[in-house]
Amino acid sequence: MSSPASTEPLLSASVTDAPEKSVEDNVLDAARSCILEHGVKRTTLAEIARRAKVSRPTVYRRWADTRAVVSSLLTREIGALIPSFDDTASGRDQIVTAVGGVADRIRLHPLFVKILRSDSDVLATYILHRLGTSQSLIIDALTSLVLAGQRDSSIRAGDPTTLATLVLLMVQSAVQSAEMVSERVPGPEVVREMACAVDRYLRPESA
Repeated sequence: MSSPASTEPLLSASVTDAPEKSVEDNVLDAARSCILEHGVKRTTLAEIARRAKVSRPTVYRRWADTRAVVSSLLTREIGALIPSFDDTASGRDQIVTAVGGVADRIRLHPLFVKILRSDSDVLATYILHRLGTSQSLIIDALTSLVLAGQRDSSIRAGDPTTLATLVLLMVQSAVQSAEMVSERVPGPEVVREMACAVDRYLRPESA
């Protein structure tokens, strides 16, 4: 049996080789922690800086205010949920599978659940008034898939960006309202029906 000392170099190497988080990720992680504990409105840049163990000027050099940090955080969290796609697979099938999976993960995501319950007006800014960075990323990804689906004849004719944008609106509405209707329709069922609606929306008339 090897002695405990023989494992020490391996442990040291694994710690040394671990990738170091960037200042941005540390700040966003701190913001996530603050929001989960206090909500958006009670989260301050001072508290974010304290939890991230950086100075307030360090945060201010990157973000103008708390809302800007929250916007970057939402973009990061949603971006992490967007799956990779296969150029050789059916465009429509990939979209339907992706929107169902992503919608369900967002619906259950602790950060989005917290914001929706305690600071819904924050999400309303992006839903009702302006297009956020994360939404633009989703539309771009969907547009590429719509184009692929039109090439493989799994998606009907139409402007790809328009079709992609309408898919985003359908998914966004379902995710936002799932809890509101949960006493009548369970969340998983809302997501399944939403995916079915997206499938029928994109399906060619002859299919």
